Amino acid sequence: MATMRDGYGGDADPAPSGGTKNRAEYQKVMNRYKKAKGRWQNWSDIWEEIYDYVLPHRESFFGEYAGQRRTENIYDETAVTGLPRFASRLQLGFFPPNGRAFKLAPGPEYPQDQINSQVLRELDDITELLHEGLRNSNFNSEFHEGLQDLGIGTMNMLVESGRFVGDLHFTAVPPNNVALLSGAMDQVTDWFRWNYDCEITDIKHRYPDAKYSKDMELIQKRDPHRKTRIIEATMFDSDDKFKDEYTYYLISETDNHILQQQKLKGKGSLPWLTTRWSKSGMEVWGRGPVLQAMPAIKTLNLTVQLILENAEMAIGGAYVYDDDGVFNPDNITIQPGTFIPRSPGSTLESLQSPARFDVGQLILEDMRRNVRKAMYIDELDSRANAKTPLSATEVSERLADVARDMGAVAGRMQKEFLHPLVERIVYIYSKQGILDIPKVDGREIRIVPVSPLLRAQDQQDVADFVRFQQTVSGTFGPDITPALYNQEEVIRYLASKFGVKEELLASRDEVQGNIDMALQLMQQQRGQ
Repeated sequence: MATMRDGYGGDADPAPSGGTKNRAEYQKVMNRYKKAKGRWQNWSDIWEEIYDYVLPHRESFFGEYAGQRRTENIYDETAVTGLPRFASRLQLGFFPPNGRAFKLAPGPEYPQDQINSQVLRELDDITELLHEGLRNSNFNSEFHEGLQDLGIGTMNMLVESGRFVGDLHFTAVPPNNVALLSGAMDQVTDWFRWNYDCEITDIKHRYPDAKYSKDMELIQKRDPHRKTRIIEATMFDSDDKFKDEYTYYLISETDNHILQQQKLKGKGSLPWLTTRWSKSGMEVWGRGPVLQAMPAIKTLNLTVQLILENAEMAIGGAYVYDDDGVFNPDNITIQPGTFIPRSPGSTLESLQSPARFDVGQLILEDMRRNVRKAMYIDELDSRANAKTPLSATEVSERLADVARDMGAVAGRMQKEFLHPLVERIVYIYSKQGILDIPKVDGREIRIVPVSPLLRAQDQQDVADFVRFQQTVSGTFGPDITPALYNQEEVIRYLASKFGVKEELLASRDEVQGNIDMALQLMQQQRGQ
């Protein structure tokens, strides 16, 4: 969101030059910003602790520490290494890098008699164009970063047009740099992103459409390196909660001035994609599995720390020796290499450590198992606890189990990320004139998820149908069973569940004719 490129929104309105209107608009934005920042403050301490223990190299909440070590307090790497694995498995489940995550299909209102191979081919070409745009962009890397944030609770993704036509640019914004507000139907309506370390001279480089005030122009000439607090606000701006209308503001908080104001209208005009893992009550921010596992993660780190300290004692040793003086416990420190005085006549002996390393190891394994379970590491990893490679059926069954455990999350991903993502890319490409969605009488095109995790339920539906067919065949006999089905619809039903392109199937008349011929041939062979 560094620049307002074509494809971000509609026509840009110049920033108000001053007066009552400008002050009122500025105050409206700042009031919303302060409200969002106040809610953000309620979470900041929690997030800082989580990121210190689990994702230390992501971002810092209270200043930039580029190049500094952030792992001094981490003694166990279960959560640190587990979260990237969690994100990688989710990425393979939702958006496989070399596969398809979705496809475009005619909506329910699309005239069925006008759905032909040409329409399906056009939609398939558009689907491939959208996936190609994702593959040629930085989507995979940023999506992986965003999924790690989602594991903590909330993923915020910016989707913008790139420098050239057809380019897409994605930015996974960590929670330390964005504040949110929700509105009707508990959906996120306002986004606020800040930059407190922007030199006034750099504003025009980062935001080419920014308009300085007269005072800012003088300051730029007099003190070009002065730091300026910049706030980017994207706010819902409509009386109708069902309309997609927003306003983008670029504000210099230091100078109390609106640098840029832009209207965003239409489906897909919003550049922000916000996805929550789960929600509690009316909270705008999500709660992820890492948040739930934090007590175990902190205890795990403390246990490993104690084990290491006792291991140091066991290796270095502590000793007792004869002393003619008076024993003073205040002067004794129990640490490796310590010599402790004792009564005369005694010999030098090593002090035995009371530590139980076997008990510590049992506690560690139990807590590590709990952390992995909370982060779905073993469930998402098809290789976990598998002595031999899993078959396709076993993988499908495992994905179906995961899909049932993560049903609510998968639903949120589809509603809050997948659909808005496709709409956003379509909007950008349409603005650039490289995409035209086929429509008949204004009928909409629907987005169908085809990623492995979202289609796991489809595989379960197929398994249920097979079991039903086996039951019917065992009850009425294999000869009667085919007559109980609409064979043509069964073929198309199974094709849709397996993700087979419909244009690869024969026409409805051809399918029915081929089925009749096959049944007749089967009956003749059995008669003989």
